[in-house]
Formats: sequence, structure tokens, C-alpha cells
Amino acid sequence: MMNATEREGPSRVSPGSRHEPGAGRLDDAAQGALADRAGPSEDGGQPLGRIPYITLRAFCETPEFIATLKQAAGDRRLSRAEFDASPGGLRGAVQFFATQPTPDLLVIEADAQSDDFFQELETLAEVCDAKTRVVVVGSVNDVLLYRRLVERGITEYLVAPVDPSRLISVFVNLFPQHEAAQFGKVVAFIGGKGGAGSSTVAQNTAWALARNRTKVLLADLDLQFGTAALNYNINAPIGFADQLDGADRLDDASFERLLHKPAPNLSVLAGATASRSVVAPSLEALDRLLDRARSTFPLVLLDLPHEWSPWVRQALLSVDEVIVTAEPDLANLRNARMLFDLLKEARPNDVEPVLVLNKVRVPRREEIRPVDFAAALGVPLDVQVGYAPRLFSKSANGGQMLAELSAAAGRPFLQIAQSLGGTAPARPARSFLKWRSAR
Repeated sequence: MMNATEREGPSRVSPGSRHEPGAGRLDDAAQGALADRAGPSEDGGQPLGRIPYITLRAFCETPEFIATLKQAAGDRRLSRAEFDASPGGLRGAVQFFATQPTPDLLVIEADAQSDDFFQELETLAEVCDAKTRVVVVGSVNDVLLYRRLVERGITEYLVAPVDPSRLISVFVNLFPQHEAAQFGKVVAFIGGKGGAGSSTVAQNTAWALARNRTKVLLADLDLQFGTAALNYNINAPIGFADQLDGADRLDDASFERLLHKPAPNLSVLAGATASRSVVAPSLEALDRLLDRARSTFPLVLLDLPHEWSPWVRQALLSVDEVIVTAEPDLANLRNARMLFDLLKEARPNDVEPVLVLNKVRVPRREEIRPVDFAAALGVPLDVQVGYAPRLFSKSANGGQMLAELSAAAGRPFLQIAQSLGGTAPARPARSFLKWRSAR
């Protein structure tokens, strides 16, 4: 909040003044300005970031808002925050912080129509640290009230009722790590079963994005048996994971040395082409690497192996979107069901995973109908990739992408690329580290 000197001025609201509702309801322009300050709306999606390690304290007047805050605090984007919510509203906050230091982010549910609302705000300002960001939630929808609160140093005012997604969006946008930086979207590709073709989908999607002039990074995180180096004709005697010992000092030059560039706009973090024992890097090392990647590229694609290691699981919980590739059979359906259930439960405020059905219409094979497969998962059927063994084997053995051999074969990957393409707005980087609330 502002200091006492900043609060003095001609526009200052005198302590104890009562706000009269209806004096100036938020018109469309004002509502739009509020939406811009708070980041993406429900229609625009959630922000691509996580807040830093902060303390978040809330004082509420209703049990419903406490429940909403707790639901928001369980989201992965807020997993770094030390969170606590208490009843008491504005008066409770004033009493508590009279003897306690204020947090990084303070949320107060208050009745702006009460006689002592502004007087209590004045008292709170006297004990509130200058670095504390204060968000007030109230039922009064009035532009004059909003302006008065901003003049007094309130960071944001939200009109109740507020849902968890709205709170998450506001909180994330209050803590940008780099104001002018572009932070890319991170998308994970994983197969419903070994051999389902997830790597092929990831690699061809990256190629399609690059052909559409989107700068993209593909990170082959199948460290032992990844195929990106082979399929892009990359000579990588040493994989990128073997070079991450000094990742705590990863600067632009050292990051560039890890990259291979097989085509314009396409960069690849590749595993070693020679078979060797690879020790998976720590979560911290991968976190720093991907932070650097997403601050450099508008799109980062992670090609994940079909395994359930801790860091693969945490990657799935940390990325912005997940694309699951499966074949239309019962084993793939079972595994995909498990993946979708996990992701929907652990990422309630994110978009649903995307389903890609691969090797559809294999001759003389009993298959689950694509529409039935998608219906069993409760998701739309986004992309189908037909069975074309000669074309796929020629692509794999020749180190070529499918679109280089056949425009029709490359069309499904172009469809995925178009759904992902575009530079993400400026947001804090999302961490690859363990999501504390996921157990």
C-alpha cells in the first residue's frame, strides 16, 4: 500500500466517509480496464505462470469466500505461496497486523458500505508494509469506489462473487518476474501406451510450427531412448542432460550451446545418439533449463517418455497444456482414462488434455471406434492420424518429417500446430519443480 505521504492529496477520501452505492456503476469501459489489469478472463484462459515464493494472507467475512480461496490456493500456479485464511474481514486484519508483519499479498473481504470502512483502511495503511500488495473483495459494483481505493494504494478491487479462476488470474498477474519479457507456452506430449506414437506427433508438430514461422523448441525428455536426434538427422554424441551440471549458472551462451537447429525456427534439446547410461538431471536443473527455454521461445514442446517417474509426473502437472496420443484399443483406453482422470483432478482450472488418436483404421485389426474412444474419456476427438505404414517407415528411416513426404500426411500435425501457435502474453514462468499440493 502507499505510504502516508502518498495518501495525502486532493483526491483523498476523508476517513470515515461512507460510500453511496449506485453513484457510478462500472460501465463497459471500466469493466474492460479492470479485466486488463487482472489478466485473462474466463474467455481468454488462465495466465501461463506461477507466482514466486510469497506469503499470502486473507481475512474474510464469509465461509464461502474462505472456501473459494482455499480452492484457488490448491492450484499449481499458487503452489509456491505460503497461504492462510482467517475470518474477521477488514477489522480482523487491522487487529492482527497491529502486532504482526504484513505479508507479500493481503486479501480482504470487506463491506464497502459500512460506516467505518475507510477509517479502518486508513488504520491498516499505517501498519501495512510498502511492498505488500492488497486486494479487496466486496459486493459494491461502483467505479467511484474503485478509483478511491486505487488512490489510497489498494492494488486491486474485485466485485463479489469471485470464483477461483478469477483469483488465480489476478494473483499471478500481480507478481510478474520480468515486466517486458515474453513467456512461452509449454506443452507436454505423452503416449497412452508405449509405441502409441507420441514422439512422432510431437516432432511433426514442432516441424509444422517451424514451417509456419513460429519459433519453437522441442525438448526430447526421453533421455535414454529418445528419437528426436535420429528423426531430425542431428549428430549429438552428448545429450543435453549430460551438460546440466552447471545449470545454476545457465546464461544465454551456455543455453545456446545445448541447442541443435535442424531447420529454420526449430531448435531441439536432443538426447545422445549413442546408447549410454544417462542419469536424469535433478528437478531443479530441469526447472532452470525450462525457465530459460520459455523466456526464449514462444512455444516449448516436451516429448515425455511413457513412464511414471516423479519428474515426468510433475512435468505433466506443471505444463500449460497436455496432448495425449493413443491407439484405438482397450489398453490405450485404460491408460488414457487414468491420465485424463489424474490431470482433470490435479489441474481443475486448466484446459482439458487434448486427445490424438494415432494408427486409426489398421487393416484386419479390431479397433474401438474413434467416436466411442473419445466419448469414454469424456472429451472431444481432436485429431485422428490414419494408418500409413509405408509413409511412416520411410519418414523414420530417412530422417524426414511426414509433411516433407506428403501434404496429406502432415495435415493432422498442422491442425495441432494451428491450435497451439502464437506467442503467449507476458507472464511469469511456470516452474517444472514438484507441485507441492499434488500428492
